[in-house]
Amino acid sequence: MSQENSPAVQKEEPPTPLELELGNAPGVGLTLEQIRSVVSKAHDVMLPKDDATLMIATILNAYLTEVDKLQARHEKGLTRLMAEKTDEYVSGVQAAVNQLSTSLSSASVEGIRKVFDDHAATLKTFKSNVYLAAVIVGMSALLNVAVFILKAVH
Repeated sequence: MSQENSPAVQKEEPPTPLELELGNAPGVGLTLEQIRSVVSKAHDVMLPKDDATLMIATILNAYLTEVDKLQARHEKGLTRLMAEKTDEYVSGVQAAVNQLSTSLSSASVEGIRKVFDDHAATLKTFKSNVYLAAVIVGMSALLNVAVFILKAVH
């Protein structure tokens, strides 16, 4: 390697027009300096700052930036979709719980009402039987009095 391609000399050079336009870190990928360092370590060749190969890195960084934007947009959409679906699910569960609660409450009320109705019917039957027994006892007492009166008269 020559002296002008060594890393120490390269860092002291003024930035190229490409670097001035793109800034230190174009896009979301590696900086041009990082790419030059990786190529230098892997191939023992230091790319000049204005090498055309670095255009590929610029293109790929621009692509990564667009992919990053697209991913962020999809993330927002997915978050919104999941929030809507979760809200719908929670609403459905709440409606089912309310319906079940109403059903259980009405079933309980209906059960209690049925018990009270059965009890009222039993009491009504008991009342009728008590009246019938009172009539029978009363008729029996009158019949006994009549029999004693007839025996006494004879």
